[in-house]
Amino acid sequence: MKQFQLEIFKGHPIIIEGEHRILIDTGAPSTIHRSGEIQFCGDDYDCTVNYMGLKISNISELLGMEITTLLGADILSEYKILFDYANKAVTFSKENLNFVGKTLDITVFMGIPILQMSVNNQELKFFLDTGARLSFLSSDITRNYKCVGTEEDFYPGVGPFQTDCFEVPTVFDGQLHLFKFGNLPDLLQMTLMLGGTHGIVGYDFFSQYQVLLDIRNRKLTYA
Repeated sequence: MKQFQLEIFKGHPIIIEGEHRILIDTGAPSTIHRSGEIQFCGDDYDCTVNYMGLKISNISELLGMEITTLLGADILSEYKILFDYANKAVTFSKENLNFVGKTLDITVFMGIPILQMSVNNQELKFFLDTGARLSFLSSDITRNYKCVGTEEDFYPGVGPFQTDCFEVPTVFDGQLHLFKFGNLPDLLQMTLMLGGTHGIVGYDFFSQYQVLLDIRNRKLTYA
């Protein structure tokens, strides 16, 4: 078990291990690193230096911070991970963690966790993405809500983009939240549909709860 101090940089979770500055990205299937292998929490892992044309230098530029590593689902699924944004801490363990909360089943697509929430009494599936500063929902749904402004975000492989934002009442496990959703560019929205999901939820979710994520066993515990 290893606990890290967590830096939230523009809504993105960053940790430092040795000489590595690491972005934890549950929405990325693969780990991207500046070399073909990385030692993390005492274990050695193979990783890619180029994922579909993306290198860590490209991601650093988009993020606005120099990082050495984007830690994706291939490595994250090896651990049980406790995210505690309020106390700026994250814990990685290969053993069960002593954490008391409510446990829900989740599904997984390409290693990316998916949870269910409801909007306007409609059950929807969302990718749970720590790499998402802003949450996203299909424009077919958000068009029914008032625009509350515009924001700029980025997505690796697409680059920066602007989106209108909407405050949408969203129910997670019987609890009502007012999440801010943007709309993805059409190409990315099509990718969501291929994964059988309607949106992405990120910082808004993790800032509300302590979250224990066990991707391999498809469990999420929150408190």
